[in-house]
Amino acid sequence: MAEFDEDRRFNSLEEVMKLLVSAEGKSFRELDSTGRINHPGSRKAKGLLGQIIEESVLGYTLNSDKMPDIQVGDDFYELKVTPLKHLRRGPAPKVSAKERLVMDIINYMTLPQERFETSTFWTKAQRMIVVYYYDDRNDTEAQAREDCKVLGSFVFHYEPDDLATIRADWEFIHKKVSEGYANELSESDTSYLAASTKGQTAESSLRAAPAPASSESPQIEAKQRAFSYKPSFMTAVARRVLNPSGSLNRFHLSPHQTLEEYVRLKIGNNAGRTVQDLSSEYGLPIRTANGSISKSFNQRLTLRLLGTESTRPEEIEQFAAAGVTQVKTTVLYQDGLPQQDMSFPYLKIKDWEELADASVQWHDSTLYRFFEETKFCITVFQGQGKNRNDCLTEDDQLVGGFLWNMPERDIENYVRPAWETVHNLMVNNKPTYYNDSDRKNRLPGKSFNGVFHMRPHGRNSKDTIELPNGEEITKQCWWLDRKYIARIVESHL
Repeated sequence: MAEFDEDRRFNSLEEVMKLLVSAEGKSFRELDSTGRINHPGSRKAKGLLGQIIEESVLGYTLNSDKMPDIQVGDDFYELKVTPLKHLRRGPAPKVSAKERLVMDIINYMTLPQERFETSTFWTKAQRMIVVYYYDDRNDTEAQAREDCKVLGSFVFHYEPDDLATIRADWEFIHKKVSEGYANELSESDTSYLAASTKGQTAESSLRAAPAPASSESPQIEAKQRAFSYKPSFMTAVARRVLNPSGSLNRFHLSPHQTLEEYVRLKIGNNAGRTVQDLSSEYGLPIRTANGSISKSFNQRLTLRLLGTESTRPEEIEQFAAAGVTQVKTTVLYQDGLPQQDMSFPYLKIKDWEELADASVQWHDSTLYRFFEETKFCITVFQGQGKNRNDCLTEDDQLVGGFLWNMPERDIENYVRPAWETVHNLMVNNKPTYYNDSDRKNRLPGKSFNGVFHMRPHGRNSKDTIELPNGEEITKQCWWLDRKYIARIVESHL
């Protein structure tokens, strides 16, 4: 390792932490002893607040090398300054990470030669000191971020099962790049450590990457990405540090078990059992008083199978950290297909307004971010008949469960065209003709591409919404086709 500057060396962690504690409760403007805030262009610089901590609190000269920031005894530490925000005000506001924690730009050409233990990522991430500050600004143009105040500083701690999942995430990214598919990376591929896009626009920030073995060219181009801890993971870490007694429930993973392995094992251990059997064991009523299936039953059953009394995925630390916000159940019948497509919440006014906004590009859209960042926990049952009318829910047999995210290739090939179709209609103020029996509906319907489409999900035809173009139509939502769901199940179980 290259020679360190003398002023970046410290004798002990206590020495470092004492200096950082002296900054608590002070704004970055107050701390800035070098006048860095007044340097031309500094106020817009992404790393301004970190530079103030380095220069004015820890007292060392800024550097741009690839090495960790400071040396403490024989160990090296990376210093990270990162914002938190309050999700709601009041006596017990929830704290959330405001952004991902970026570690290092991925060099696609050299990554295949690396091993996790000695990788450029782990060299920085293995030991970190994190400085938190609250950024609850309502108007980021009028309110300067340097007026935010330092909350506290902490030595980053990895739970054993966190580390197992992070290692598995890195190995996944490493394998995909090494095999020539860096252009198909997605943030939702992994649980805690993501290959996040890095650059002003995804389209303009491209880097060389190895090509697949079958390619005529040795290189391809892929979006510039960085090894980053997901905002969801950083939120879980922050809540754990700031309020240990109020931490979320945790799955009881073994030290070397990944979240994916845990989900498959816990649900798979009950394979072959009927819904009625599982309902009786866990004391979960299948039906409501009027005889219909309880809307919460499937999600509650999945979470019980995973070993938690929680009723929502966001209440479980590992799910919250991995961005597992969707718990879905599908039932396959004798033809190997589910009876129903998979629906998502109906589009609200703000969703239609975004679709009508000409300045919103695909990679900035809410829909792209949803599939780019979201992981699903999918539980699969086998129905004992041709369809639901031919068999009872109580007799369905559990097949298994797994974590899934939509591959980047599918996001681009199927979700994007559907979004662009609706986006172009709204931006150009064109009618959908949804309620016009004499003209063809312009919305991307079930036959659009066989994977992703839009169709009604309202209570009835009178459950409507007014679009930005003034047209009133039945509330709509996005759907995944049942045949696509069957292919997902087949590839994972």
